[in-house]
Amino acid sequence: MIDVGQHSVMELPMHGLNALVVEEEYLVAADIEQILRTAGAANVTIEKDVEAARALDFSGLALAVIEAKFGSAEAVALCAALRAARVPVVVTSADAAVQALFTGATPLAKPFDTETLLAACAAARQAHAR
Repeated sequence: MIDVGQHSVMELPMHGLNALVVEEEYLVAADIEQILRTAGAANVTIEKDVEAARALDFSGLALAVIEAKFGSAEAVALCAALRAARVPVVVTSADAAVQALFTGATPLAKPFDTETLLAACAAARQAHAR
């Protein structure tokens, strides 16, 4: 975990940002939320349903972490909608072939640890900034 005592608030990688987590497994979603908040995220919205996530207003989001859901058409469409709204996306899956279906997203293999998640988030945001 990030030791906030070692960083000024402005150095936290997610300082003040809003994020969306779309993950079916509650405990996994809660872990991701905790990591993002510890890294400085101001707000983390969790959705377990892809269709409910697609109905959200994406304005103001600085990052989305979504579960690949075995490459479901709904999850791929959510990724495309987020990318069209200029939101950087990290896609989590244990299957690299499934991750490849999510064009323009940063892949993150499950299982992952704090550092790997934050590195993927940083990579997605950096790729988006180009």
